[in-house]
Amino acid sequence: MLTHQIHCDVTLRVGKEDKLVRAHKYVLSSRSPVFDAMLYGDLAESDDIIVPDIEPSSFDALLRFLYCGDVDFSPDTVTSVLYAAHIYGVDDLVTKIKLYLDQNITNETVLIILESAKLFNLEDLLEKYEHFIESDPFPVLQPPSALEVTKETLTYIISLESLVMDELEIYHFLMNWSENQCDKVGMEKTDPNIRAMMGDLIYSIRFHTMNLDTFVKDVCNREIVHAQEKLSLQQVIVCSVEKENTKFKFEERTCETFCVVRGERKDIERFWAYSRSLPDCIEFTVNKTVRIHGFVMWGVRSIPYTYRIQGKLFANSKEVSTVPVQIIEKRESSDIKFTIPLPEPVYLAPGVRYRACVRLEGPESWGGQNYRSSVTEHGVELVFYAHSGKTNGTSHTRGQFPGFVCSL
Repeated sequence: MLTHQIHCDVTLRVGKEDKLVRAHKYVLSSRSPVFDAMLYGDLAESDDIIVPDIEPSSFDALLRFLYCGDVDFSPDTVTSVLYAAHIYGVDDLVTKIKLYLDQNITNETVLIILESAKLFNLEDLLEKYEHFIESDPFPVLQPPSALEVTKETLTYIISLESLVMDELEIYHFLMNWSENQCDKVGMEKTDPNIRAMMGDLIYSIRFHTMNLDTFVKDVCNREIVHAQEKLSLQQVIVCSVEKENTKFKFEERTCETFCVVRGERKDIERFWAYSRSLPDCIEFTVNKTVRIHGFVMWGVRSIPYTYRIQGKLFANSKEVSTVPVQIIEKRESSDIKFTIPLPEPVYLAPGVRYRACVRLEGPESWGGQNYRSSVTEHGVELVFYAHSGKTNGTSHTRGQFPGFVCSL
C-alpha cells in the first residue's frame, strides 16, 4: 500500500527540501503515539504534517519500519534513524537500533556510535564504548573520519581517565583535529587559530608526564601553548612550582596493572646458566595498544642471591627503553621470580615486532619449559617468537621471561 500509494489519506512534508510523502493515518497512529496525537488528538493537524528536522532518507527508513517491521541503516545513517525513532516514540525501533549499536562496535564505527549513545542517553551502552576506546584508542583515532568527531565527543574522549594513549599522541591528534576544524570554516591554519579551535580541550592533556626534552622539542616549537603556560609547565616538569598555579590537569590517568604469564611454577626446569654473560632475548607482538611496565624473570630457589642486570626493549630493532645496570638482591623472600621495571612505561602498538633483552650476571637460575607461544590477558594477546640472534637459549617455548607486567 505504501509503495504503490494506494488509499493514502495523509501527506507529510519532510526535511529541508519539503519532500511530499503520502501515507496512511491508521498505520502511523497505530505504531506511534506521537503520530496518533498529531492525527487524532485534541490538537490534530488538518493540513499537511510538517517534518522539518528529519531527512527524507531517514524518514523513509522510519516509515518502512512502521509498515513492515523492517529497517535498513548503516553506521553513517543510524544516528539520524535513531533520532526519528526517538522523536516519534517508536520504542520497538529504538530497541532494534540499540541492539545494532551493541553488536557493531568497530574501530571505524565506535565514534559514530558513541555520539549516538551520548545524544540519546543510552547509558547502558556508554560504558562498553568507553572501555573499547580507552583500551585501544590508536586505531579508533587513526581513520580520517575521526577528525570529523564533534568537539563534545572529543572532550569526552580525551578526558577519559583510563585512556591508554601517550599524551604527546593525544596532543598531535588534537592539533590535527583543530586544523581540520579550521579548514571546515575557511580559517587559516595559524597557531593562534588552531589554539582557538582547541579552546579548553588543551587543558585535558597531561603535559607534565612528558620529559623535558620531549616537551621542548614537540610542544615548545609551536605557539599552540601560550608562552606563560609553557613556562609554568616546564617548571612543573622539573618540580619547581606548585601545580595549582595552572589550569592543566595533573591527575594521573588510571590504569589496571596485570601480569601476562607465559610460564608458571610447574613449567620450571633447572638450571639456567649465565657463565657466558649472553643476554636472554624474546620477541613478541601485541594485538592492541597496551603499556609495558617491566619484565618478570626467574630467580634462584635458594636465598640469598644477587644478580647484576641490564635490560633493553626494542621496537622493530630500534631501542625504545633501557634498564640501566643495577643490582638485584633477594635476601628475605622465597619467591623464585623477580621483576625488572622499565624506567617509564612504554606503549606497545599492534603491527610492531618487539624484542626484550636482559643480561644477567650471577648464579644459575631456574628456567622455563613448555611455554605457551600465545597468551591473552584482559583482552591483550601477546604472541611470542624466538629471536634469531644470541639468546642464551631463551625462545618462545623455554628459558627466561616467564611474564611481563602490563597495564591498560
